[in-house]
Amino acid sequence: MESHKTENETAEFEEALHRPLEYMSNQMRRATGWWWLYVLLGLVSVALGVSALASRINAISTLVAVFAVFLLYTGAVELVVGATSRRISGLAVVAGLASIAAGIIMLVWPGITLFVLAIFVGVSLLCWGIYHIYLSLTDPVVKPRAVTLVEGIVLTALGVLALAWPNISILVLAVLVGVFFIVFGVFSFVAGLRLLDLHHQLKRPGSKHEKEAHSTKDSAHAA
Repeated sequence: MESHKTENETAEFEEALHRPLEYMSNQMRRATGWWWLYVLLGLVSVALGVSALASRINAISTLVAVFAVFLLYTGAVELVVGATSRRISGLAVVAGLASIAAGIIMLVWPGITLFVLAIFVGVSLLCWGIYHIYLSLTDPVVKPRAVTLVEGIVLTALGVLALAWPNISILVLAVLVGVFFIVFGVFSFVAGLRLLDLHHQLKRPGSKHEKEAHSTKDSAHAA
């Protein structure tokens, strides 16, 4: 088992060394293959946001459950994508684990207060905002970058608002969470569609990426 794994890693290293453009194209194709997870995440998030705004949540336990489920699901998505794609850095895995841990803590914390809940919400929004700003500046698959950057800025602003409002009411916090869900969901849905389009482009024979890769290969053989 270990020998087979080592052989695969060696073959992958040789591909990256001798055919870098082809290797990058394969990695991007693998990463964009998870487009449906982001589309599903977007739909679930928007549904939770609309429900939170329409139901006017006035019970802490209900808001805790809704937000905890969101953290668990979002964390699982990031963890799956981060663990199965070498293109994604370890930061995605860390973000996924942190989100799952926060969701579990919220679910098992007996008698959580509104103040503590507001802190959880604020920190979570702030972390997701900073994370998306980072992705907009570093991730080559994220296009258009401005869309992800705006998402990160909006989420960061919502997080700062939650943390700067110590006497926030349950209704206001529910509205804040609902808006967060909708913003996050819309951007996730759009990102998923963008990844789907990019995935089809990478799979298309004679795509720009493949032409560049074959051109590099021919030049190497000629040399």
